[in-house]
Amino acid sequence: MQLYIHIPFCKQKCRYCDFNSYACVDDALKVSYFAALNRELKFAAEAYSAAKISTVYIGGGTPSAVESVRICNIIKQIKDRFDCSELEEVTIECNPESMTEEKLSAYRQCGIDRISIGVQSLDDRNLRSVGRLHDAAQALDKLALAAKYFDNISADVIIGLPYDSAEAVRREASVLAPLVQHMSAYQLTLEEGTELARRVREGKVMLPTDDEVADMQDAVIDALAGQGFERYEVSNFAREGRRSKHNMGYWTGREYIGLGAGAHSYVATSDGEKPLAGGLRFASPKDLNAYIAGVNCASDFQGIPRAQIDVIDAQDGVEERIMLGLRTSDGVNGELLKGRIPDDLARFFERKGDNLRLNRDGMAVMNSILIKILKI
Repeated sequence: MQLYIHIPFCKQKCRYCDFNSYACVDDALKVSYFAALNRELKFAAEAYSAAKISTVYIGGGTPSAVESVRICNIIKQIKDRFDCSELEEVTIECNPESMTEEKLSAYRQCGIDRISIGVQSLDDRNLRSVGRLHDAAQALDKLALAAKYFDNISADVIIGLPYDSAEAVRREASVLAPLVQHMSAYQLTLEEGTELARRVREGKVMLPTDDEVADMQDAVIDALAGQGFERYEVSNFAREGRRSKHNMGYWTGREYIGLGAGAHSYVATSDGEKPLAGGLRFASPKDLNAYIAGVNCASDFQGIPRAQIDVIDAQDGVEERIMLGLRTSDGVNGELLKGRIPDDLARFFERKGDNLRLNRDGMAVMNSILIKILKI
């Protein structure tokens, strides 16, 4: 089983962000939140006492925006309460402006062994346009600082920002690749309700066209391949042996428990080693006060009020396995796709042992392919 811990606090909300995160939260609410989070963690450990934890991921929000003692206390609680005898990976997300040497040292000492840094761009104009609090020089300095404590570092970048071009993102990938073991290169998604969406709608910000973004994606893929990175998921690249084990768990249908406001969980109703054979997916309320009140009024994990509960039957499980598996370079067992691939889509697939996976052209139009083969 995997654990996800949500830290919803940020110094400032980025203009593109629609994640469950909050800026300028007072200290009293933070204290209440972490007390509720520890209580939920205790309940989860009691409910899943037989589970062996394989990975832990601390995300947000910006986990590095809070004191290191709070993060280390969470890690201690996990190790004290869960069976961590098979723990393989513990990741924390950080932003350059809130990373300090004290925090990095504390993370390493308490058992965190992988760090994911939100670089997003090495163009200061892009960073300012989307409300980031760091500049390119600070991001590079913090990557170098992280390397003093970690040998498993990931950098996040966003493709399709206002000042991006194919050549610019190629240079960024080439600069970052020698400094990290993993990169996530996400295409910008313009989410309704965000500050960036409003600015684009009002004509205050211009974004690249879809064709330009596709060229940028190709440029990043080629640049990272030339630096020894494997594209193992549509937006993720890793050196040999440095895939994100936690994220691979999501894409292969492993069970996970999400703790914190807005966190999602998936628990199998059959053998958890049989990916997505059927199960239950549930989520906590996003609102901080509703989450805190719900945890505090409960007497066990099952009693915590949920904002969403979905039952996944066997057929749903198969379709999710296809949808998630085709995001990866491993693909899915060919038997799952038997009779699903129309003749006009066959050119987008290739074999890998017993599996079928999307080739590079297929990855570029993945969403359209999934709509057709799953009849979404």
